[in-house]
Parts: sequence; C-alpha cells; structure tokens
Amino acid sequence: MKVPWRTVHSWNCKACGECCIEYKPKLTFYEYLTLPRQFVEERNGRYYIKKIGKRCPFQIGRLCGIQKKKPLSCILFPFSIYTKGEDEAYFEYRGEEYYVYVDTFCKNVRLGKPTPSFIETVKEAIKIFRGENRNFTHLTSKKVQAQIYF
Repeated sequence: MKVPWRTVHSWNCKACGECCIEYKPKLTFYEYLTLPRQFVEERNGRYYIKKIGKRCPFQIGRLCGIQKKKPLSCILFPFSIYTKGEDEAYFEYRGEEYYVYVDTFCKNVRLGKPTPSFIETVKEAIKIFRGENRNFTHLTSKKVQAQIYF
C-alpha cells in the first residue's frame, strides 16, 4: 500500500532484498537499451527486468549486483513520485510540485510524523527523479554491494 510521505516517520534500507523478489522493476527506455536483452521484457510498450524464478537476475544473495547501473525504479523504491496527487503527498522542490508516496510493503517504513532526516530522503528521491543527481546517500542500502560486470 502506498501512503503519502507526510504520514511516514522514517525509513532506511537494510538490504533485505525483499523488494527485489516482490517487485518487477520498470525500466526507462535508456535502461532497457543498456541491460543485457535476456534480462529484460516488454509488456504493452513498457520495459521491465525479467525475473528468473521469483528473483531479480541481478540479485546476489540479498544485494544488488548492478549497483552502478541500478534502474531508477530500484533506486527510488519504496518511493513513487508523481506530478499529481493528494495534499498529504505534496512536496515542493525548486518551485515545482511533486506528490510523493511511500510503499509500506517495505518493512523498514515507520509511520508517524516525518523526521528531518526522512524529509532529506524525500528531497534526495526528488532530485534523483528529476535527473539532478544519480548519487544517493539516503536511498538504498549503504552496505557494500555485490557487482556483476557485463
């Protein structure tokens, strides 16, 4: 279930790998072009990472093996950012309106009044969504990531 960011106290990634099992990440067209074809699929004009069994083919244990090529949808999870939404999801950044939701599937989402650190995480998600920054300090785990080279 997705909830407005203003109802979330805090969140941090613990690299449990559950999102890599549960979700089928949507790819941008550029991501589709840069990933090996055997690991992507197209449905209704949209591109996704193809699961092998129930797992992401780039998952090594609980960690991401394509950290430097990680799809935008994976970087942003559990955040979803839209240009329309409800008032509680509203976030203004550089004069632009965004509506940010957090997926409570992630067991590390804590509901309540947002902490200043969580607000910085929301801001970082918007910066990445806008393409301003691909480097992240709050989103996804800070644990050492496995690497697959292709």
